[in-house]
Amino acid sequence: MPAAPADTTSKSFAPPARQRGYIAAMRQLAESRTPGAPVRVYLSVPPLITERDNWEDRLKAVRTRLPRGVELLTYATAFADGADYASRWEAFAAGLDGLVVIAPQKKPGGKVHRLGPASRNELRTVVAAGKPVLLFARACGLVPVVDCRAGRIGPPHRLRTKLTVPAGWDARTPAPTLQAALAALKPTTSVEPARAARAAHLLNPFEVAVR
Repeated sequence: MPAAPADTTSKSFAPPARQRGYIAAMRQLAESRTPGAPVRVYLSVPPLITERDNWEDRLKAVRTRLPRGVELLTYATAFADGADYASRWEAFAAGLDGLVVIAPQKKPGGKVHRLGPASRNELRTVVAAGKPVLLFARACGLVPVVDCRAGRIGPPHRLRTKLTVPAGWDARTPAPTLQAALAALKPTTSVEPARAARAAHLLNPFEVAVR
């Protein structure tokens, strides 16, 4: 009888050392947050999903899974004035605290999600900044991209990214990486001074090979 695939029960494609590095980096972000500072998260999603009848339900599902007080931005709210997205994205992204991605699935109910060129660029920008990036799937909830398997697909002129959620991911039991990412996105209201941020969190110990 053939052996079962190695990832049938895995909760993360990231090696333990990368998971530990990611958790440490997220804790540093949480500790360095300025009390009272707004937390801004951008929701990266293609138009074909926002145009569906259940879009408002999906949007609500994302909101309820993020810490209370997070400002969730979408293309419609962030670029509503009609200004050119392409020329503004880099400056806009610099002010973000995190990113949530919703992407079409390869097969309905499957674990594989495909990001188009725009979402791919948005993901790479925020990952490179050392900020938490989460994939949202209805059956899995929020999944840190660090726990996913990432791959580059498509021709050079139209590169896309494929993200595979671990088969053992359980939305009912939040993984330590997800807990750390959500803690890093939690607004701080305490009057106690936050710890100074260490530059080490920008070294991306959790960087995903999204090439």
